[in-house]
Amino acid sequence: MKELSKVTDHVYVSGGGQIYNSLIEKADIIHLSTVHVEVEGDIKFPIMPENFNLVFEQFFMSNINYTYQIWKKG
Repeated sequence: MKELSKVTDHVYVSGGGQIYNSLIEKADIIHLSTVHVEVEGDIKFPIMPENFNLVFEQFFMSNINYTYQIWKKG
């Protein structure tokens, strides 16, 4: 992350579970899409840290329903 900060102001993380868990506390903003389907598996996005606040949320209906959220630290 320190090396990336030398060349960009923004880093996007797109999983998997161990990557999310190791980097979530370093994030300032989280753009989270939750797809509303039942899937098999035991890997899930980590519990949102308490120091993040939900600042935007919108539900979308399509062939696959999903919710888009923006969380900000602080």
